[in-house]
Amino acid sequence: MAAFIHSAALALVVAGAACLYVASPRQLLTRARWRRPGLLAAAFLLAAWMVWRIRLESSTAFFTALAALMPLLIAWSSLVGLGGRK
Repeated sequence: MAAFIHSAALALVVAGAACLYVASPRQLLTRARWRRPGLLAAAFLLAAWMVWRIRLESSTAFFTALAALMPLLIAWSSLVGLGGRK
């Protein structure tokens, strides 16, 4: 059960990081076709925090979500940069 909770929360953080990347004004992957991808990112990250609160204390869940988000934000821009522009 704990592995499912952590996996679900990590999947929500990955989705939130992707939405944050799409919401940035100078991103290279695709242009935002949604109305407000930043709000969707906030919803995913809030959901990840709420899922982690099932197993962790509130402040621990918050900092776990932030700690998982930071390398993903770097990874998104790095992966797109490695894909390269011509």
